[in-house]
Amino acid sequence: EDDLMTNFSEGETRYNLSDYDMRNVNDPIVELLQRAISIYDGACSKRTAYQSARRKKLEIKQVGIILNKNAENKYAGKKKSVKNATEIYAFHATAKQNVCSIIKTNLDPNRPAAHGRRYGDGCYFSEHPEYSAGYGSECMFIFRLILVNGNYTEVQPDSSGFCREIVLKDAALFKPVYILWFIDNPPPT
Repeated sequence: EDDLMTNFSEGETRYNLSDYDMRNVNDPIVELLQRAISIYDGACSKRTAYQSARRKKLEIKQVGIILNKNAENKYAGKKKSVKNATEIYAFHATAKQNVCSIIKTNLDPNRPAAHGRRYGDGCYFSEHPEYSAGYGSECMFIFRLILVNGNYTEVQPDSSGFCREIVLKDAALFKPVYILWFIDNPPPT
């Protein structure tokens, strides 16, 4: 993934899924799009009980591949400096008016919270895309997170260990990788 991402320019490069033959294994773009879709679909399928009790899975219309060099450099530096860390993908839904800012500057753990700070200061992610969808049904980011013992808060892990919410206070511990658009005509970024 990281090797393919270096070919992209800073910001979001967006792809309409209907424009691609998603069966073409020779197209590196299709590989990235399939990865984003499988992270979302896999997360949904593993949590069917949660999904059916809460919200239905949203249909992906477009996938944006994100490159934020500043966030990437901070993340890479943090990854090298920590030991016994776990990397995971997690979801963060938001209103479409927040997308440009997140793509350009990443999330800011010190920014005033739009939905409160029930579990303390920091940025909130979920391993349940259906849960994240409650905070924005037009788009959802997929982030890579570095989980280091003592540097994050887990909220209500299920029997499989997947968390409803994960709170991180250090922006070097996460970076946006994809954005999933669930609307037909998303705004330009």
